[in-house]
Amino acid sequence: MTGPIRRRRLLIATMAAFAVLVILAGCGGSSQEPEGAAPTTAPAATTVPVATAAPAATTEPAATTEPVATTGPAATTAPVATTAPVATAAPAATTEPAATTGAAGRSTGEYDGVSFVVSAGSEATFTVEEQLVRLPLPNDAVMRTEALSGEVHLDGGPSVVQIDLQKLTSDQPFRDRYVSERMFGQHPVATFTVPDLRPLPDGLASGEEVMTQVSGSLDIRGNSFPLEFEVEARDDGDAIFVLGRTTFTWDQLDIPRPTARSVASIEDEVRVEILLKVVPQDA
Repeated sequence: MTGPIRRRRLLIATMAAFAVLVILAGCGGSSQEPEGAAPTTAPAATTVPVATAAPAATTEPAATTEPVATTGPAATTAPVATTAPVATAAPAATTEPAATTGAAGRSTGEYDGVSFVVSAGSEATFTVEEQLVRLPLPNDAVMRTEALSGEVHLDGGPSVVQIDLQKLTSDQPFRDRYVSERMFGQHPVATFTVPDLRPLPDGLASGEEVMTQVSGSLDIRGNSFPLEFEVEARDDGDAIFVLGRTTFTWDQLDIPRPTARSVASIEDEVRVEILLKVVPQDA
């Protein structure tokens, strides 16, 4: 009995010792893992994500304050400089009527006691249709002169305009000689007289362009004839401009119709245009 019991006890003891060894081995293995686990603190080193604060470095948008640099629009305060419209006070400068007092200190519409004289810039034009032998069709013969003189009164006095007919010129020298020598050689001056230009047309005194009719007498070649002009006039203050138009016939003025070998025919009606620029006598 003791033999089997001893063997059993020995077996148990052996198994117990083996179990102890196994347990010790297991404890030893698990206690070594912490040593290997220490290196696994590397995950803590994965704070690299903290290094991803680089997004914070993406404050570059703040650097995009360049739009602030685009204060260029603010620099476009140039529109403020467009106060030029204020400079358009030029309309106020359109007080030209006041400035048109001229050298004699006369303003538009002042006529009492003022004598106006015919000045440079005046012109007389005479036009008649003629047929020249060498041309198949008729054409206008036009003669002009700037040799005008005289006085104009708009306050009731007589107005007289004189034209030096010997100074008439055209595009044909032979015509000029004929008119100067044969037609008006003895009577070089034509005089148109108007006893009174009143009543003056409405609007003239305020500087408007007006239209009216003026009747007077024409002295030419020693004879006097009534003549009426259609007139346009404007008072600019420093000067008054008058444009008169009329017609006459050779018979009406008792003037022989011009003849020449080079002229086949000449119309009976003569068209007249007188442009006057009159200024105050003391201007």
